[in-house]
Amino acid sequence: KKAEIKAILEMLPKYYEFMKRNSRRSLLTRFCGLYSVKLGDADGSSEEEEERFFLIMNSVFPAESSMFISERYDLKGSTVGRECSKEERETKGTHAVLKDLDLAKEVEVIRSLSPSFQLPDCGICIGATAKAALLSQLRKDLSLLVECQVMDYSLLVGIVNMNHSEGKSNTVKEEIERLLAAKKKKGKSRNRKIITALATPIELLGSPAIYICEKMHSAALSTLSTILTLPFPYYGAGTCGINGGALSILHGRRLGRRAIYYMGVIDFLQPWTTQKVLEKELKGVLGYDKTAISCVDPREYAERFLDFMDKNIT
Repeated sequence: KKAEIKAILEMLPKYYEFMKRNSRRSLLTRFCGLYSVKLGDADGSSEEEEERFFLIMNSVFPAESSMFISERYDLKGSTVGRECSKEERETKGTHAVLKDLDLAKEVEVIRSLSPSFQLPDCGICIGATAKAALLSQLRKDLSLLVECQVMDYSLLVGIVNMNHSEGKSNTVKEEIERLLAAKKKKGKSRNRKIITALATPIELLGSPAIYICEKMHSAALSTLSTILTLPFPYYGAGTCGINGGALSILHGRRLGRRAIYYMGVIDFLQPWTTQKVLEKELKGVLGYDKTAISCVDPREYAERFLDFMDKNIT
């Protein structure tokens, strides 16, 4: 779009200076080049030429990611119309792009379970330290976007289930249903408690060796996960890495299981124009919540974006 071309040319000096200082950690998409191609009639009968623009950027996901990424999220912080349709889920499966409401509902349902019930890590679970670093960098990235007066961008997230190869992968819906079923069954069987009480001495005798083996296995997997961006190998892995900054690939948990998160801020070339102001007002007249729609001014958009990430990243 011409408006986007104008936006990138205007923000390029600020973007360049910002990336010189923050390139090692910034989640903003890396621009590689902007090209224009002029197209005319093949026979040369028309003097008018149509100009097309191409912006080349780094990918957030690695090569052949469709082979191992099990979930994809496009998160904006808005809630109006931000839900993946049932039809898309059924037709595309793991290639369906989930959105804000899909993640928010999952977190809400799992957190609504009894606090005494042991819950898996819900939402985008990367741990307190990584979350603090991620939000800190996002605040810096978004301050640039507010200064450049752009909005409608997304945090693109790709999730790799590290237990998939072991046949333990469940969908979010299946996992929640399993947890609810387990909660209902908890404490129902007295006979099971008696058997457990009788078996405890035997388990205690063998527990040191079992415990040590489990810890060694867990430590080995954890070390391997830290060194390698699993699952490996994928096409071009040896020569084609993802240069998206230190925070673009994070190790964490997903519904109680090990996971890798690929992240990046994309589509930040939509300027806040008069047309967007009118669009916001029109949607308000039609009855939409003007604070929840995607089309809001850059400062409000950034604040809402960060608030949503803070609530749904654990």
